[in-house]
Amino acid sequence: MTLSDPTFDFGGRHVLVTGGTRGLGRTIASAFARSGARVTVTGTQSLTSAYDASLSAFHYQRLELTDHDSIVNVAQQVGPLDVLVNAAGARLPTSLDVHDREFVSQAIRLGLVGPSHLANRLRYRLGESTMRGGGAIINTHSLKRWFEISHGAAAAQTEMLGLTARLGASWVRNGVRVNGVASTVAMPKQAPLRVEIDRHSGPLLTRPRPQQSGTLHDVAQAALFLASTGAAYITGQTLMVNGSGYGGARRSH
Repeated sequence: MTLSDPTFDFGGRHVLVTGGTRGLGRTIASAFARSGARVTVTGTQSLTSAYDASLSAFHYQRLELTDHDSIVNVAQQVGPLDVLVNAAGARLPTSLDVHDREFVSQAIRLGLVGPSHLANRLRYRLGESTMRGGGAIINTHSLKRWFEISHGAAAAQTEMLGLTARLGASWVRNGVRVNGVASTVAMPKQAPLRVEIDRHSGPLLTRPRPQQSGTLHDVAQAALFLASTGAAYITGQTLMVNGSGYGGARRSH
């Protein structure tokens, strides 16, 4: 951390980060843990030893977002919850055409339907949170990748903003705030998460990201703010972490 970083206190709070085993998800999970939260991360591997980095700071739950029973199992076992972060992204199989109907159907199921199903299952647990402002859901730009598949790149951002706005407006009555973090921050090589359409989907590919001066740490700080009591009256909004794109933003050290 730098001296300019804001501080957040999530002591006694429970945070669930899907895709929290690597990349952006892990950075966000680590930030919550440093702020005192008890953090559960999800991944697709059966054993934590399958991951390159240690997950000892977190509780681990295996989750397949294409599997109804897996989603139900995680929702039942997670216990009391204050924050849900949707950070599960994917690498796309090169052996399948992105215009193939089966591929699109599976991709949408994983990237959009799965997280929505999980959020619905956890909505009432989040609504029982005693945090000022209620429970919080944070959508990350990982969801935008799936909108790109189903809607095209031009409409993807609009769709993601719209989804967050709609849920934010409708779920606030249940004591749950829904906000998002969008960014053009470049992802490190190990960051993208994997989706396998089947066991023999072949090699995987990620798109190169434009280099920006921001970091995953900057995105994580934005996520912490939106989940904090400082954002207790903010819902349905997507915070853009792209200050470096305007040329005037400078990082303090």
